[in-house]
Amino acid sequence: MKKKRNYAGKTVIIILAAAMIFTALPLLNVPAFTSEAKAITASGKINDSEVNLRKSATTGSESVRVLNKGTKLTIHKEIFTSATSSAAAKRWYKVTAGKKEGYVRADFVDVSKYGKTTAVATDYLNYRKGPATTFKVLGTIDKGDQMKLQLPAQLSGSTNSWYRVKIGNKTGYVSADYVKIGKSLFITKSAKELAKKSELARALLSNPTDGGKARVVYTFDTSNCSMMFPIQGYKNAKVPQGMTFTGSEYYVLYGMEAGQAIVTYSAQGERLRASKFSFCIGHPNGITWDPLTNLCYIFKGNTTKIYTWNPVTGKFGKSRTPYSSSGVGYDSKTKLLYASSRTGIRTYSADGSFTHHKLFSRCSHGFFHYPQDCGAGGGFIFHGISGANKKTTNYLDIYRVADNAYLGSIQISLGEIESAVVGSDGYVRLLINTMGEDTDYIWKTPLNVKELK
Repeated sequence: MKKKRNYAGKTVIIILAAAMIFTALPLLNVPAFTSEAKAITASGKINDSEVNLRKSATTGSESVRVLNKGTKLTIHKEIFTSATSSAAAKRWYKVTAGKKEGYVRADFVDVSKYGKTTAVATDYLNYRKGPATTFKVLGTIDKGDQMKLQLPAQLSGSTNSWYRVKIGNKTGYVSADYVKIGKSLFITKSAKELAKKSELARALLSNPTDGGKARVVYTFDTSNCSMMFPIQGYKNAKVPQGMTFTGSEYYVLYGMEAGQAIVTYSAQGERLRASKFSFCIGHPNGITWDPLTNLCYIFKGNTTKIYTWNPVTGKFGKSRTPYSSSGVGYDSKTKLLYASSRTGIRTYSADGSFTHHKLFSRCSHGFFHYPQDCGAGGGFIFHGISGANKKTTNYLDIYRVADNAYLGSIQISLGEIESAVVGSDGYVRLLINTMGEDTDYIWKTPLNVKELK
């Protein structure tokens, strides 16, 4: 007997069309990540006699040693005591002289050699005359521009990290929030490293970007994916909407108008139990199990309201996120939750507070494509995308969390993609909705997150 899938009338079609158009709007670009000040040092020497090495960056601080002219120094950081002046008398260096560490005023130091660590800008930004936004702007840097990191810098009393940098022949200061160590904005693999990878891994690792237009690099179909087991729902709960994996069990979320429930399957595909029906879930969009709280979070789609489900007690509850989100995935590597939103992929803490961390930019598939579930695992995000013809036009977008890189998209020719999870062996599994058939399936793909490292 065919199961009933009540996709419904003109009102629903209008709402879906509006949602798809909204989803296709240009995405918001945000800073990719914060780079902490690395061990970047400079070299110098004392240029005057009997200079005090002090306990802190102030002339009233205790002297820990008197330094003679010519004493060699390792300089660890530059400290500005004025928010507007870069005069040498208003700057201090945190230094090591022999085995003693302390602070020396900059006008008593001749710097002979600065650090030369290569870095790139993660966004369009200003470089300034000092390490704070109160200093004069000297110029601008484009996203991806290279610079040399000469020395970590900071305004006294501030917790914000900056770098003294050299851009071409110019010197200035940039916020460390917009700096990535290395010659490229994204982590790239050498030809030698790529040669050891599978064809799929090579395709994904060869050209990481910051999003932009979608780049399809592979196709998943019956020739390269293996069907793990079929699933058939429970009573009136027939339409799968999401899946999560605990390492030993799969929780499959069923929804639509006919009924909503969570069905538990063993790793081998045996149906073990089902939750009570909960019509309050409505039309759910994704589910993930969070081992930090031992709860499942159920996202309904573009709303701040979410539901919780305790797999031990079977009880449902309610919670909220700061931003409207839909499909969700937990990553044990980062211990964070990733959820799809209309402006990108949002990052939430997994301790139950849903504290918002940052927003990842998404690639664009153009009009008439809209997001499904948001899976995660091994430091990667797997974003399901459906087209106008859900049964034949589906994509899995792959993002690397470490550098906010979009690695590429995989076309799915198995049916409508509802969820992506990572198995204990590292291989990505897909929940595929067959759209009108009696049986849906969980498939094992050839994508292994261990190969993407």
